[in-house]
Amino acid sequence: MNNTKNRLCTLAALLLGVLVLAAPKAAAQGFAAGTALCLQSVLPALFPFFVVCELLTAAAPPAALLRPMQRVLGLASPDTAQAVLLSWVGGYAVCARLAGQLYSGERIPRQDAVRLQILGCCSGPGFVVGCVGGLLLGNVRLGVVMYTAQLAANLGAAALLRLAGADASPPPAGPAQRPAQRAIAAPDGATLPGAISAAVTSSLSVCGCVVFFRLAGAVLCRVLPLPAAVVSAVLEISAGCADLAALGGQAALYGCCGALSLLGVSVWAQIQLFAGAAFCPRVLFVSRCLHFVLLQIAVRLCVRALPGAAAVCSTLSARVVPLWRMPPDAAVWGVIFLAAALYKLRQSLYNE
Repeated sequence: MNNTKNRLCTLAALLLGVLVLAAPKAAAQGFAAGTALCLQSVLPALFPFFVVCELLTAAAPPAALLRPMQRVLGLASPDTAQAVLLSWVGGYAVCARLAGQLYSGERIPRQDAVRLQILGCCSGPGFVVGCVGGLLLGNVRLGVVMYTAQLAANLGAAALLRLAGADASPPPAGPAQRPAQRAIAAPDGATLPGAISAAVTSSLSVCGCVVFFRLAGAVLCRVLPLPAAVVSAVLEISAGCADLAALGGQAALYGCCGALSLLGVSVWAQIQLFAGAAFCPRVLFVSRCLHFVLLQIAVRLCVRALPGAAAVCSTLSARVVPLWRMPPDAAVWGVIFLAAALYKLRQSLYNE
């Protein structure tokens, strides 16, 4: 099985290399688009949350405040409840990183790690409300509805899987296997420089995935006769939402909802990267399929009660949004991230 998987990966890499050589201009455009996306959107949205999560997970959670949520969601540890709240704000990358950290540190059991990914894997409010709702669909209130419906679909999918008894995944075999439960103890505190250093590493990994799949999507659309919107949605969620929104009409709204539910290959790669031994692809795939159905229903019901949303969705046309300069908040976080990355690189070279 592993040999077959390795051969397929090798074949895909060779094919992509040939396509890049066949369309170098498209590859360069995809690389530039991915880099711009990281500086303007990904880093400002994720880097501060990575730092905050490093600091918060190093301290004992407020168990008394989180106990009601813990009981309602059927979680064994207050650490998991805190991680769910952070994931709803920080997004899928924060969720996967927290699941991997807490499980590898034996602070949560395997079942909690699985439920955390089912409950917490979502796009952050900055992307859904600001980018998809406000910028792409032209209606911030519609973005708020989509974000709220997204969390409701997470809860609904988790409830259905729990009723069916399908929200459990066997622990990985081999040396990564761990005890199912360990007494929760307050971990050692983290320092701010250490949190920033870890956040830089995580942010670089996310940006690497975004740039790679942007480049791959641009090359595939240039060389092969494939629909650009479908290719973008399959590979990378932000490009998929942008291309789907340009279609106009209800296809824009429900297409973006579909991209938010199924995530895309880039997001799945990031989740696997950060979650590590806690990654549960089968259970998570089933939950995202349920999420797709629930989100479509929820948005269809809610959008009828939203004043002006129906008109916006029915008359939406393709739009071009010129970006003359980087927003001030993105510029500040970009400078901080680059300074931290250069400082870490200097430390690595100096130590060597």
